[in-house]
Amino acid sequence: MNTRFLSAVFLSACTIATPGLFAASIGAGSVNFTGTAGVSAISVDFFGDPSSGCSTAGVGVLGCFAANAPLTGVFATGLVPLTLGGTIQDLVNPPISGVNFLNAFITFQNGVIFDLTYIVPGGAPPCDPAQTNNPNYSCTPVISGVVSPFTLTNSSDASNASVFFNVQVSAYTGATSSGFTPYVGAFNTPSAGKNIAGILLDINSGQTVNAAYSANFTGSDVPEPGTVALIGIGLGAIVFSRLRRNAGARG
Repeated sequence: MNTRFLSAVFLSACTIATPGLFAASIGAGSVNFTGTAGVSAISVDFFGDPSSGCSTAGVGVLGCFAANAPLTGVFATGLVPLTLGGTIQDLVNPPISGVNFLNAFITFQNGVIFDLTYIVPGGAPPCDPAQTNNPNYSCTPVISGVVSPFTLTNSSDASNASVFFNVQVSAYTGATSSGFTPYVGAFNTPSAGKNIAGILLDINSGQTVNAAYSANFTGSDVPEPGTVALIGIGLGAIVFSRLRRNAGARG
């Protein structure tokens, strides 16, 4: 086996495999969108908007959202700020942190799909009832005995609170996610209409806290497994060639 043959094998592998490897991956980009949602002890209900052509609020009913600027990468095409951006599924039973798989969690109007893979645990200490009326206090609720993904933060006068949580998704286009780009997303409700004490009172009594939210997702390119394999083949060919050359020089 000579160097030219190895090079030919490598180039042929790239030619054959590359289109399939990258067909479903969307690459780096960012997308922003806005909507309304209701948080309870058993769900995050992403509401619909009949005026935008999708379903009304209700746990288990597909919700929707409006695209918002900035939109970069693949999201710069097929999405228009302040118009219907796509649909989103509810998080149910209950909204806990950790590994969570939900196919087609978010589907965009331009054909991009986000499969949910992970809900990041809330980053604040567990909520202490003695402090939930304090200004600038932050905590993560424990819902149904499980650490929730939410970080709650009181305003400077403790009259209101923000709600924040992070997720991780696999982003792709096409029928399957055989190739994908990892994206991370942040959902933020700057004003829940009440402070932490009020939010926890509603959740613990079986009520739902409804508020507007904004979401931002960003992704960056990472090597696909097949791409890594091709790189390995190429490096192996180079190493083998040098070993052959060195052996010939010694002979």
